[in-house]
Amino acid sequence: MTIYCDESGGVGRGVMTFAGVHMDEDEAEALLERYREISGLRGEMKGSRIDLAERAYIFELFAKTQGRATVGIAISALKPDQGSDRGDHDINIYTQLANDVIGAMLPQTGGCGDVIMDGGRYGERTLELIRGDIADQVGGWGKVRLEESHKLAGLQIADVIANTFFNRALVTERQARLAAIAEPFLQNGRIVMRVLPDSQAEDRP
Repeated sequence: MTIYCDESGGVGRGVMTFAGVHMDEDEAEALLERYREISGLRGEMKGSRIDLAERAYIFELFAKTQGRATVGIAISALKPDQGSDRGDHDINIYTQLANDVIGAMLPQTGGCGDVIMDGGRYGERTLELIRGDIADQVGGWGKVRLEESHKLAGLQIADVIANTFFNRALVTERQARLAAIAEPFLQNGRIVMRVLPDSQAEDRP
């Protein structure tokens, strides 16, 4: 089984989330295919493009799989130090979330195989540095690679989960309904949420 990873939000949005989804590739493909049959979707399944009913249905489909997820969230840790570069801080927070989430998931996988991360957030050189950082942590557990999210169902599922928890953290009229979608998964342990503390998010020298 593979750990698929994607993120939502960022320093400029006040919240960043990073989701790792550990599930079988065939189950991920079947989930996406079923959603497409019902919704009529032709392109990529993205959390930013679905309504609450569609989101709830995707979570219902996820509940029928063997998949599990861990979601890291940074809120108070997002404010950069005075004079620091916001772009660098965004990359630092992303890397810290990725290391925290993947590090927490690895012991639960029993030897997971690959970690696949969405390759669309930053430039190629930056992403390769992040990939190398994660690969050092993964070590003998498996390989780490970057992929475009539209090519893999697992990355699209990770995107929906990350986006759901991003919007769940925002104070809007949808917050309570988004919390209602996620709460059963938090209660039964199918999704674990981890909050990145300020002390863990200090910029690297």
